[in-house]
Amino acid sequence: MFKDQVIERFHQVFGNPDRITVKVTAFNVAGLGVVVQTDQPNREDAAFVWLPYPPDDQPVPEIALEYAGDSGRHSGTYPSAGLEKGQPALKLILRSDTELNDVIAYIKAFAAKAALPSVIAATRTIASGAARAEGALIPVDMESMPAPKPVAARREAIPRIVQREVWQRDGGACVQCESRKLLCFDHIVPFSHGGSNTVRNLQLLCEPCNLSKGNRI
Repeated sequence: MFKDQVIERFHQVFGNPDRITVKVTAFNVAGLGVVVQTDQPNREDAAFVWLPYPPDDQPVPEIALEYAGDSGRHSGTYPSAGLEKGQPALKLILRSDTELNDVIAYIKAFAAKAALPSVIAATRTIASGAARAEGALIPVDMESMPAPKPVAARREAIPRIVQREVWQRDGGACVQCESRKLLCFDHIVPFSHGGSNTVRNLQLLCEPCNLSKGNRI
């Protein structure tokens, strides 16, 4: 499973884990808590990695959900450095080797207190059944390809004052199902579509509602 691959890479790069439970495998990277969730997800092609919240002026990975300190996030993260109960956190959803490599670079910079690099969600393509079966190359007409899009602005951490205002406005509950568990901040207009970290563009969603919404407006 992909989460086993993530744990193995982290072991190679960051050394032995400092905590292993039925729910998590945790690493201490120069005082920075890095937690791989092992009881979820129940799928082979994805892994959940938890990190402390970055400084407000530093970018947040595109593949992250942002959790307030009072969100009741996964309890297995709490004993890790920077992930104590009551502190905000990031939950990264990794689905490719490219994202894994980018997250390792992000963790190294975070632990070194250096400027954090961007982590962009990898593009996922699905080949046709015939191409997959035969291993055939798919011809591409370069002239018909769209012009490249301009480089998007880096997604930055939601300022704490904005988090507090959104939390109070939404009453500390998911705006869709009213759950008070696993709450995270959702961009109504996704950051990749030009959304911003403003109170008007943010809402509280529980993790299941956020994941079902995806990147839609």
